[in-house]
Parts: sequence; structure tokens; C-alpha cells
Amino acid sequence: MHTRKSAVVRAAVIALLILLSLELALQLAFPHLPLSIIQQMPQFRARMGFQLDTAHGVQEYPAGQTVNYKISQTSGDLYRLTCLSPDDAPPFDTYSVSFQRDAHGFRNPEPWPDKVNLVVIGDSFTAAEAIVEPFWHDISDSILVFGLPGTGTLQQQRLLQAYALPRQPDIVVLAYFAGNDLQDSLTFSRKTQAEDGGSSGTGLANLTIEHFVLFNIAYALRNVILPGEQAPCHYPQFAATDPPTPLAFYDEFLSSFALDSPTLRASEMFRITSESIIEMAETLETRGARFILMYIPQKAELYWELLSAETRAEIVAGSAAFDQALDPRVISEHLPAQRNLMAELASELNIVFLDLARPLSSAISEGEQPYFFADTHWNQTGHNIARIALLDLLNQSNLDM
Repeated sequence: MHTRKSAVVRAAVIALLILLSLELALQLAFPHLPLSIIQQMPQFRARMGFQLDTAHGVQEYPAGQTVNYKISQTSGDLYRLTCLSPDDAPPFDTYSVSFQRDAHGFRNPEPWPDKVNLVVIGDSFTAAEAIVEPFWHDISDSILVFGLPGTGTLQQQRLLQAYALPRQPDIVVLAYFAGNDLQDSLTFSRKTQAEDGGSSGTGLANLTIEHFVLFNIAYALRNVILPGEQAPCHYPQFAATDPPTPLAFYDEFLSSFALDSPTLRASEMFRITSESIIEMAETLETRGARFILMYIPQKAELYWELLSAETRAEIVAGSAAFDQALDPRVISEHLPAQRNLMAELASELNIVFLDLARPLSSAISEGEQPYFFADTHWNQTGHNIARIALLDLLNQSNLDM
């Protein structure tokens, strides 16, 4: 009996040592592991070289990193965030994107100029990491671009203050995305307030086990073998264009259409964002710089009315973003709410408002597809449309480049 117990203990110790050795090896190889495994781990950003402790308080991408992306039909946020299958993807010509980040993780050549004519600030639409020639490409001989994925207007204001203002820009373009900029600013505001109060910002410490690669591999395998119950999926959808456009939306972004203009105007997230834009406008005015508020609509804003009534009803019924009893016609009424509020704000501040919903809608009506099927972002066509619209504006006499 004693011998059998000793053998069990010995086997357990050996198994534990093997697991610890394997975990150590995986931790050493961490940067080379699949993103699908490590991207959600608590130590991901620190291990991948992100600059977490910056003077302006906004985390930055790895300094000097050489980036090489291969963009395929299954690239894009919707394959990770929704239940899309690769079988749903239309034909796609794979291509590569390569660039080197500057000392602050942005896509600017170095050294930065001491004086710059044009500055563009925004989120992932501006970072455009899946695009060979983003909308700002070659738009000016003197330009700096601060595109940071996952940020809202509040974080972008800090980047303006830290990096753009010292270089005395003549023109600043704030690329505002209607999909999640309001929510991103609200989240950042609350997190900052919590940290100032001595909290971690989340209220919950990450469990130690979540740092283990083996645990995350096992969890991922478990989800494949024993998938949980998912909300109904309606992908692909087809917009009534010629030819019909296959579409996929991110349901969480649809929640912005649940609010009408008065409710949205009174919300905390709009107050935070509008105050940030007002402060930027006032600061730039005192410096003699021109301020352009560029409105980027979300995908569903442009395509909602091109879906059949049956498809719209199915989306509402299957989306956690809405009350299932909500009439899809209410969403149609709310579609322009955020755009109208931003246009009104720009008018009140006497700043230029560039509404990209107009040229994008015109292109869609002519059969062009400005968005990736499997992503909430523009493809190269969408960036080309935005570039032409912005360049036309900048070439006007009062904004002469």
C-alpha cells in the first residue's frame, strides 16, 4: 500500500514538473505563440513590448516594431467577435502590409519634424494597420499621424496635447468613429477616475491562472470541443446593391442606434466626448490652427436601409444590443442621430465638419464595397474614398495645403 502511494506521488510530481517545464517553455516562446491564444492574457501587452506607462497616460504600441501582416479573407475583427465561419467569406485576393513603427508606436517616418502642417488623430480607422495606403497617405508633404486602435476622443486629445501641439500644426483632423468612440471615451474616463482614486480601474484582479499559457490553450480547446450557446447568427447578410453585397456586422456597435438624439445628447458618454472636442477646438483656435472634425460612420449606418425588412427584423430579434420587441423602424429613425449631433457641435464651435457618410453612401449606391466583409473597418476602396473627400476639403481655398 505504501509502495503504491509512493508511486502515485512520484508520478504526480513528475507530471507537475513536466507541466511546469512545458509552461516555462511556452512563456519563453510567448511572442511567437498564436495571437488567438495570447491576445486576451493579462500580460499580453507588457510581454509584446507595448508602452504601458506613458507621460500622457495612453498606452502605446511597441516602439520601433517591424510589422508584417498578411491580410486574407478571414482577417478582421468579425471572425473573432462573432460567429462567422470562413465558409461565409467571399473570394478575396490575399495581400501583405509592412511598415515600421516610430518611437511612440505610430506609423510615421522618423525623425519627426519640429514643425508640421497637417496632423491626423484617430483610432483604428486612422491607424489602418491592414491597409497598404491609408486615407492620409501622401495627402501632405508635412504630416504626422497618431492613429491608436481602441481609443476614443478623450485619449486622442491627450495625444494631441503631448505630440501634435508642440509641433505647431496648421491643420488638425480628428477622425471620429461613430461605432465606439463614445463608449471608448467613457470607459477611459471611468478607468482614469478609478485609478486616481487608488483603484485598479476594473475592481477585479486578474487570477494568477489566467497568466498561464497552458490554461488558455486548454480553455480554447474546451470552447472548440464544448461550445457554449450562441446568439442566433444571420451571416452572411446581403444588401440590395447591384450586385448584392455580402455583409457582416458587429452586433455591439448596433447598440448606438438604440438611442434617439435627445437621449444621446443627455448621455454621460456624449458629454465627455463633446467636452473633449470643445477643449481641442478652443486650444487650436488660440494657436491659429484649423480644426476638422471628420465623421466616420459605422458599417451598419450605411447598409441598414439596404437590408430587407425580414433581415432587419431577424437582426433585432437575435441581437443582445436591442430589446427584442423593438421595431426595426425605430432603428431607421435613430441612424443619423450621432452624425447630426456631431454636425451640430461642429457648427456651434465654428469648425469644419467632414461627413464621410455622404461619399461612402454614394460609392455604395454605385456598386462599390468600401468595407471588408469580415471586418468593421474600411478596405482599400473605403480609404481611397475617404482620401479623396479629405483632399478635396483640404484643397479648398480656406484650407489650402
